Amino acid sequence: MTGSGRGLIRSLRNLSLRARITIGSTAIAAVVIVLLVLVMRFQVVSVVASATRTLLDADADPYVATLEVDSDPDLSPPGNLQLVAVVSPSGKIALSTMPTKVERALGSLTSTKAGTSVINVSGSQYRVVVEHPVNQAGRWTVVAARNSQAEAIVVDDLTSTLSLTGLAILVAFGVASWVLATAALRPVNRMRREAERLSVAPERAELPVGPAQDELASLATTLNAFLARTRQATERERQMVSDASHELRTPLAILTTQLDLASLDGDDAAALAAHIERAKLSVARLSRLANDLLALSRIEESERREQDGAEQQPTGWSDLGDEVMSAVDRVRLIASAKDITVDFDLESPVAVGGSGPGIGGGTVEPRYRLDTGGMAQLVTNIAGNAVSALPRGGGVFVSWRSAGGEGILQVTDDGPGVPESFIPVAFDRFTRPDEARKSRPNPDPATGTIPLPGGSGLGLAIVRAVAERAGGTASLRNVRSGGLEVTIRIPEVQ
Repeated sequence: MTGSGRGLIRSLRNLSLRARITIGSTAIAAVVIVLLVLVMRFQVVSVVASATRTLLDADADPYVATLEVDSDPDLSPPGNLQLVAVVSPSGKIALSTMPTKVERALGSLTSTKAGTSVINVSGSQYRVVVEHPVNQAGRWTVVAARNSQAEAIVVDDLTSTLSLTGLAILVAFGVASWVLATAALRPVNRMRREAERLSVAPERAELPVGPAQDELASLATTLNAFLARTRQATERERQMVSDASHELRTPLAILTTQLDLASLDGDDAAALAAHIERAKLSVARLSRLANDLLALSRIEESERREQDGAEQQPTGWSDLGDEVMSAVDRVRLIASAKDITVDFDLESPVAVGGSGPGIGGGTVEPRYRLDTGGMAQLVTNIAGNAVSALPRGGGVFVSWRSAGGEGILQVTDDGPGVPESFIPVAFDRFTRPDEARKSRPNPDPATGTIPLPGGSGLGLAIVRAVAERAGGTASLRNVRSGGLEVTIRIPEVQ
């Protein structure tokens, strides 16, 4: 592409959308009009030429008919403006109303084939019809002619009229394109003004959606959905930062106090050791809080990517079952310090098309939008919370099964349960039950210190986020016999 072509394209790109629509549609209309004018000109030329041939045949026919039956005819001259010439077999002009310059060309016409042709004589163009009637005297030649200038005048006048008409239509089309483009883009301008207003408008403001089910309405709906997701993400991040700041303030203040006390008791080894142990617990709580915040942030980021079109590969039931066993083994390491028993049970789904339970024999196992990392978070957070809440010698039971088109993970403990008032907000961030769920009021025999009550308050929030990302639900309830039961339901991928 030449430099001028690139410059033209660059100039067009700098124009407004309305101007580009108008210029583009007008250019297309101009091409169409030019083609129509050319086609119509060609048709008119063809029609005029055909009409001229018909007239020339009418001029020559009377003489041809006479010469075919009379070898010594008495030829009368034709009417006004009719150019006819008759040449005898001897080459003598028997009759002629032709101009002198055309008569000079008659000699060459006597030897041409019968038919219509165009001749140029002294700068003038004539359309002629040549006939060769034969009688007893020999072969005669009858020539009828008409000046083609009249045809050209008719064609040129008509072409001029068509061109002027086409130009007028083109101008009208350009104006109409501008008006229509302005009307069509008016909703876009309203959306732009509304978008500008959104920067200072209330958070729930939305772009206007027109009554017509057109592309602009679809665009507005899509942008509103995008704005809603952005607001939700921003609100979650704002709430997380606010809650995290509040939650970090307390352990940081406690840690600062513990370090100050440790510096004052530097001469008392036992007191110094107790302060250091307490400080370790505060650091551990801060570390757990930071890790939980990072885990929750990663889950929400993965959820946003999936909403934007990223796909998550489903995981089979057996792979998730293997992860349940691995996670239970990790929880047992923590539970062993309190003599808490952690058991599990895996109930294989019924074989599809088989004769009994189990996966195999060519059957297809259920698959879920939950990866092994998500399953590890579910088991670790739920069972870990149960271990922290249980007194010594308690028990935790974890089960993973498939039923009714769902994968069901249940974690049950035999601890004190939670207050009924806590259940509706159990999965909210930074919420904890009251003293009914705290199981370690006495000093730890290993350290002689009293651990800090509660965790980060994010464990169940992470559980719900993982379950909802997989399209499932999370719920909990107090068991009548004592303890708490947490249930996660994950739908199968069809």
